[in-house]
Amino acid sequence: MKKKIILSFFMILICAGLIFLVKGFQEKAAVVPQAVNPTAQKSGETAETAETAKTAKTTDKSVSTIDASGTGSSNAAVSSDSGANTNPASGSSESSSSAVTETEKKPSNNFIVYDSARGVTLTSLSVDISDGDSAADVTMKALNGDYRASGSGDSIYFSKIMGISEKSAGAMSGWCFYVNGQKAGLSAGSYKLKSGDVVEWKFLKDGTNN
Repeated sequence: MKKKIILSFFMILICAGLIFLVKGFQEKAAVVPQAVNPTAQKSGETAETAETAKTAKTTDKSVSTIDASGTGSSNAAVSSDSGANTNPASGSSESSSSAVTETEKKPSNNFIVYDSARGVTLTSLSVDISDGDSAADVTMKALNGDYRASGSGDSIYFSKIMGISEKSAGAMSGWCFYVNGQKAGLSAGSYKLKSGDVVEWKFLKDGTNN
């Protein structure tokens, strides 16, 4: 009986030992994965950090590229606007200057033929007039043969100018000349002009009283 008790006690001890060993192996097996996981986790975190850094670097590079591109576009726009704003002003100034120069160079018309019976200006042009030229000399030079005259020198008389003859608009109609807007009291052959004078021939329905 005593032997059975002792044997049972040893069996219990052996079972307890086995249970203890099995429990120990289970705990060790459970601990091992926990020991491995931090490393794996650390590797994952490292990979994630590297990926984040790479993404950030790429983003920064893209932003830098956009900034550089934007700056270039802005400068180009400014340059273009400056050019746009500068060239017309310069062209306008040159055009103005050119227009003024042309106006200064172009002499005003100083020989006019006007048909007052019909209210029509037949010609208006610029003729060289020198001091001492007679109204007749200037008239013949300006009309270049498009007239009919009788007499000569101081007594020259113009009866037809540019196709319109005296008395064609009535018995009193005819040609009279004016100098600087004033009707001359002398014949065209005897009236002496000055440089700068304006000569105007008018066909009047009543040349005697007008």
